[in-house]
Amino acid sequence: MKTPITTIIVDDESNSIAKLSNDLANYPEIKVIETTTSVEKAKKIIVQHQPDLLFLDIEMPKMNGIELLHEIRTLVHSDMYVVFYSAFDKYVLEALRSSAFDYLIKPYQPEELSNIIKRIKEQPEKGRINVEQSIRRLLTNDRKFALQAISGLLLLRASEVLCFQYIDNMRSWQITMTDFSVHKLRTGIIAKDLLAFSPSFMQINQECILNTDYISSIENKTLKCILYPPFCDFNICASRRYYSKLKEQLDIL
Repeated sequence: MKTPITTIIVDDESNSIAKLSNDLANYPEIKVIETTTSVEKAKKIIVQHQPDLLFLDIEMPKMNGIELLHEIRTLVHSDMYVVFYSAFDKYVLEALRSSAFDYLIKPYQPEELSNIIKRIKEQPEKGRINVEQSIRRLLTNDRKFALQAISGLLLLRASEVLCFQYIDNMRSWQITMTDFSVHKLRTGIIAKDLLAFSPSFMQINQECILNTDYISSIENKTLKCILYPPFCDFNICASRRYYSKLKEQLDIL
């Protein structure tokens, strides 16, 4: 198994997340990249980050962990190790039927967690092709998402979005669509929220998130983003701060 092992924890109890995060900190090969108590946020960050390892609580409000996994199964790579954990053992059989890698009963013993990490590390390293195929599948599955604008609720597909731009004097983001319409989003929406909707959305500077499906090239000296027609007249430049990260992300698309 490759290292670091990117990991996400989903649990509706923040204390449980804190304990598991602290325990996982004893394993330098484990890198916890996101945690959440929200089922809706969990769907977004799991699909966005495509983690190697997912710790998923079962009993949560609105939707249990097994249902959540079934809903996103086609949107995540097949090599993701899913460890369900719960205070109840009645879900063990159903979890195993859902292709869980393992199952932890709360409160778990340190050696139980250690054994799971050991087993994961002993797994043969799998090729990146599955991850790449998964991301391509996600990009072609242009599902709708909702954004609250000042004018009302927008129901969008990622392919309909050209960019998001932060308007400093309004302290809010605005969205520019591929039909050139512009909508101001409600205040309180942050860049992280917008980036979670699609792996095609990438932040290129402090004030702009661009749909990289519409970038044809980036100039070396100016870092100007050249867009495909009919968006050639948009003057958008990447910043040095985000450029290296942008290149790394584009390598896997």
